Amino acid sequence: MTLTLTACGTTKARLEKAGATIGKTQAGVHLAPWPTWCKELVEHAKLNTVDDTRILLRRERRQQSKTNAKLIVCAEYYEKYAELLAVNQNAAPPTLQLK
Repeated sequence: MTLTLTACGTTKARLEKAGATIGKTQAGVHLAPWPTWCKELVEHAKLNTVDDTRILLRRERRQQSKTNAKLIVCAEYYEKYAELLAVNQNAAPPTLQLK
């Protein structure tokens, strides 16, 4: 009986996945891949035992500012792309405007 329930769960998951795939295909919306630059991580500031804590904190805040700026650029890209898709379902992705 457990085997049957497992099989039903697997079948249900497959049907849901197939339904989602069919729906996306029939909708005609094809999203471009997310820009590689938006996927890249911003590293933490380098730590060492020589510098004062205040200096290390300043470096980390500078890195955090870079991360926030990158997040804003990527969010603006996504919003612009969503606007283009609302007008034309097959619109090409916008260019990424690096600041």
